[in-house]
Amino acid sequence: MAITNASRIADFSSGIGTVGAGIQIDNTNHRVIVGNGNSTTLEVSGIVSATAFSGHLIGNVTGTSSTSTVATTAYGLSGTPNITVGTVTGNLTGNSTGLSGTPNITVGNIVGAALTLSGNLTVNGTQTIINTTNLEITDPLVGIGSGNTTDAQADGDGIQIYGATNKTLTYNDTKKGFETNVAWSPNETRTITGAEKVYRTSGNTVSLAYNSSSANIGYTTNPSADITLAVTGIPTSSDFDDYAITFAVITNSTGTARTCTNVTLNGVSKTIRWAGGSLSASITGVTTSTGHTIFSFTGINTVGSASTTANYQIFGTASGGFF
Repeated sequence: MAITNASRIADFSSGIGTVGAGIQIDNTNHRVIVGNGNSTTLEVSGIVSATAFSGHLIGNVTGTSSTSTVATTAYGLSGTPNITVGTVTGNLTGNSTGLSGTPNITVGNIVGAALTLSGNLTVNGTQTIINTTNLEITDPLVGIGSGNTTDAQADGDGIQIYGATNKTLTYNDTKKGFETNVAWSPNETRTITGAEKVYRTSGNTVSLAYNSSSANIGYTTNPSADITLAVTGIPTSSDFDDYAITFAVITNSTGTARTCTNVTLNGVSKTIRWAGGSLSASITGVTTSTGHTIFSFTGINTVGSASTTANYQIFGTASGGFF
């Protein structure tokens, strides 16, 4: 049926054109088809409004959705398409499949909508702000400063709580520990549990390593001579200036009284300053041929500099008569 100037679209109840025609107006399905009916192409410069879009979107799609629900499918995009959604109020659902090239999908603002991701989320930029009442994280380990490769880069990293004055818990690389700008205020002021690891040996040398998984108490059984306490791993960096160290050796004598007569710190042999002025004065009436004796040592850095263990003075006491 030919369309004349006097004809009206309403005159065509089923539509205009047939399948395969260049332009079809399908009143039955309420659609306009541009193409051959199988592979359709529609080029529009301006605003296109529809309840839903189906087919291939090639090029740039820009617009604003303010309806309660937007459910569309974008697939088969090629080239370098830009998909921009200005503001979404309500629920946004849909799929993007078959994307090729380098598509850019930009969403301006999502207001009043719930977002659930089933995959990984990577957020780039300089600042991420989360305005939620509660933040819950399933992961039992939360990483901070993942870009750090040295302890110096981790200096100052931590947690900050905002208030009239901000409260912080941060790492101090100079001190090699955590620091806070407010006092700790625990409800429980007792030490619930506490234990000291003991290094056991059957020889005449008790080797202890400071600041490791070792211990600072040595226990020796069946010694065949007097005991040497060898402590290694004592820090020599400036952050250990003016620190004191403590160690102890427990001997189990079985026939001959044994004492701890020599102490070395990082390989440096130290003179022991015994309580009472001498070793004999310290152990008189204390050590026995059988039983246990405890030799306790405290190292004081009298110079202040931890650069060498030669700066430490060693003070020793003996406690015995333990059977």
